[in-house]
Amino acid sequence: MTDSNRTSASTELPTSVDDGTPAGHPTPAGEPPTLPQPDLFLGAHEQADGDARPHNPALLASIGELILAWGHLEQTTAEKLAVMRKAFGDVRAVGGRTRPTMQKLLAELRALVAMRDRHDKQVLTVIAEIDGALQRIAQFRLLVVEGAQDLEDDAVLCRDTKNSAIRIELMEIVRETTQLDRIRHQIAGI
Repeated sequence: MTDSNRTSASTELPTSVDDGTPAGHPTPAGEPPTLPQPDLFLGAHEQADGDARPHNPALLASIGELILAWGHLEQTTAEKLAVMRKAFGDVRAVGGRTRPTMQKLLAELRALVAMRDRHDKQVLTVIAEIDGALQRIAQFRLLVVEGAQDLEDDAVLCRDTKNSAIRIELMEIVRETTQLDRIRHQIAGI
């Protein structure tokens, strides 16, 4: 084991290091250095490189925009909660230790709005509609982000948690991103 100054942890003397293991010393398990791993899937790398085809930049951009729109929504909601907390005299940060989920942020928003506007049920109805829409969009986002397996000209080929193949078109991703932006503006206006 060596530090950044390349000194041995046991002797404190300078030791040459090759691939993270001091020269002349066994590996941490006392075994000889690992030999290169044989290729278990012969030809897999050549197929992947030879099968490369150009991807639709608009499709890739729309996936990135969907991910950023979700992040902007979380940030806007957290900022709105911080402003509302401050108005109630509470100055602690939203999610001080861990980043709260969107569901937790909406639950707190609902509670603060209920405290602020006890008789205004319209805002609570809007938050309930937002909550329903976000649950659907969260499933869509999860499918695109974690289930994506391949791209076509204008679609992402995904697998859901039940391993069913799903084709998501570019226009669907754009529609959901637009919906996230609309919801973000709604939350900012509450």
